[in-house]
Amino acid sequence: MRVINRHLILFLKGMVMGFADVIPGVSGGTMALITGIYEELVRSIKSLDLRIISELLRGDFRGAKSRLAHVNFRFLIPLALGIGVALFAGSQFVRYLLNNFPPHTYSFFFGLIIASAVLVYLEIPRLGPSVFVASVFGGAAAVLLVGLSQAAFDHGLAFIALSGAIAVCAMILPGISGAFLLLLLGQYEYILDAVANLPGSYYILIVFGLGAAIGLALFSRVLSYALERWRSVTLGLLVGLMVGALRKPVEVLLYSSSDASITFTWNLQSTLAVVGLGLAGVLIVVGLGLFRRREVESEGMVE
Repeated sequence: MRVINRHLILFLKGMVMGFADVIPGVSGGTMALITGIYEELVRSIKSLDLRIISELLRGDFRGAKSRLAHVNFRFLIPLALGIGVALFAGSQFVRYLLNNFPPHTYSFFFGLIIASAVLVYLEIPRLGPSVFVASVFGGAAAVLLVGLSQAAFDHGLAFIALSGAIAVCAMILPGISGAFLLLLLGQYEYILDAVANLPGSYYILIVFGLGAAIGLALFSRVLSYALERWRSVTLGLLVGLMVGALRKPVEVLLYSSSDASITFTWNLQSTLAVVGLGLAGVLIVVGLGLFRRREVESEGMVE
């Protein structure tokens, strides 16, 4: 029963990550961090050895089986199932919200991001000048990244694979949104359309998934090393990235009333709705943080 509960919890946390991953401006990595599975996620992905593919192609099934034995499938499978369900269920819903209620949606995103940044800040073991510099650098980098104008790219399979590798690297890094990077690369709506048009567009998602898998396997090793060697500085950098990423929801809120493509007017009712959704985002993150603390305390009591 305890194993089933753990798998169910991992599935639900995967759904939280999946819904976050389809939101431009919100990172699935942030959700993994505040739900207490971030470092295990990085270690588990790190256990995926790309040499398994070459061994299978050579027919070395014994070698591939030996490497697969070291992969944390009990963690990865329920989490991946949750992410997959959320990606399919949430992609069109999020697209509808962004198209029809951008100020309300981005206000909710703002609450999620700012509360997440505070929780990550509280996780930093030791503060100092190096952590401050890393935070400032991360914030400046995120502000510049969010400020990039969307470029026109084609939808060739090679570029789709590259987009998958770039986006998934951002998804595992709290503060940088993989969905937003897809938006910058001109692939966001194209990938959402591919999901909606299954099974006819399956080959597009396979190519995207292969690029994501390769990018994830390579990037997780760099991130795991950074967390082991420079934990405080790395977390400080992540806090800066999250704070800098607030530029996008702030810009949407500031300019929504003057955007002709958005039907929105600031008045008492709309202001209360926007503020309420922002507070809802904060409360969700705080709730997840409290759940995480209770889970850690219960595990400590068991040990």
